[in-house]
Amino acid sequence: MITENGQHGKAELLYHVDVCCQRVSETYGKPDWEKWINSDYVSLSQILFRKTRVRISPNTLKRIFGKIKTDSRYYPQKATRDALAIYIGYTDWESFVQLQELIERTAVSKIEPPIEKPVALVLDSPIPESTGKRTWLLPTLISVAALAVGLLFFLNRATKASEPVHFICRNPFGENPHSAVFAVRRPTPGTDESDTYMIQYGDGKKERINSSDSLYTHYYERPGRYFAVLQRNGKNMDTAMIYLQTKGWTVTANMMHDTTRVYPIEVRHLFGNGQRSVSAREAAHAGIDTNRTFFMEFINSHPSAIDGDNFELITQVQTSPDRAGVRCSQVGLTVWGESSQHLFDIIKPGCVHWTNLQTSDLLKNGQRDDLSFLGADLRSGGALKLEVVNKRVRIFINKRMVYETHYTTPLQRVYGVRIRFSGIGTVNSFLLKDLKTNKVFDGSF
Repeated sequence: MITENGQHGKAELLYHVDVCCQRVSETYGKPDWEKWINSDYVSLSQILFRKTRVRISPNTLKRIFGKIKTDSRYYPQKATRDALAIYIGYTDWESFVQLQELIERTAVSKIEPPIEKPVALVLDSPIPESTGKRTWLLPTLISVAALAVGLLFFLNRATKASEPVHFICRNPFGENPHSAVFAVRRPTPGTDESDTYMIQYGDGKKERINSSDSLYTHYYERPGRYFAVLQRNGKNMDTAMIYLQTKGWTVTANMMHDTTRVYPIEVRHLFGNGQRSVSAREAAHAGIDTNRTFFMEFINSHPSAIDGDNFELITQVQTSPDRAGVRCSQVGLTVWGESSQHLFDIIKPGCVHWTNLQTSDLLKNGQRDDLSFLGADLRSGGALKLEVVNKRVRIFINKRMVYETHYTTPLQRVYGVRIRFSGIGTVNSFLLKDLKTNKVFDGSF
């Protein structure tokens, strides 16, 4: 037999692929893959990438599962086979195949026991002729049975370990606003009724969910990249990405303590033709009560070729002057990556209790960490710089380095940026560029 990719395959190679497909479909939560539709292959592709960091396209998955019919049977490449095996709880494809072969050998030994010779009856002998044979046959059968029990125990544990809770966004891409649909797939219905599940939607809102429902929706009203997290008993179990793109720079405002609505502000030629901020009059025209505390977010959200682990961001900003509703005059910078983000707030020294700092997988909060180095008064203007070189982060305020660390989870590509002010803020310049290729983010000025 010659497989589609040209390999001279044997029947057992494709047999193991079929077994793996069955295990993958069970782990995914839909064992009957014959009934899968396109969205299932899209969702599985996203899950595999999150779990294994190997990107398998929906079309490749369709070929593996036989959804796309070809003249010869498709046999996936090793990296693809390894990813599928890792998804169902094995270290790689070889370990999966070895265990399957062990299962088959054990099954054969149980089906075909040794054939004993007929026992001759000797009246004057108190010991039958077969006694010697039985002395070794019984321990052998006991050993085989013990091996089978141990193997079943191992498989049961491996199956449980390979059936984590899955959290999937069925429509992760959209425009602003966007109604996202989430699916929660639990290992075995009815076994986790005592567990407490919570969805953190990534926009500051959360929802406690019950153990029976599997479908949830959420309304996103600002552009950007969100990382929704499913938690079980307070522990993060899985993450789903939602991405709302923009066409250039946008500005959206919201009132403090008002989570019911936001206020998009239409500004022609934002950050062009000398327009570097939004006036109080423009904010009031959009519906903002400028005598109370409010925030403005300048967002440019689009996929770029910038390496999120090797770039520099330099911006000249001026935070809000003293006015009603503004005490701390903070500014926050966020850079969105493929699976995580960098963000930090600069705020008046007396207000550092309210700051946040995230460098990919490292998070700090001013309410429990000493972030006094992020305290600075930028009401008269100042320069901020975020430099990332091979996952090493350095933050500068007015050319003085105030923080340095190293993170683990890569951002990969940059998917957008956000600049957030309390009150009226000004962005006099903005430059984001790749340190390896010198490519500049579309939106720099």
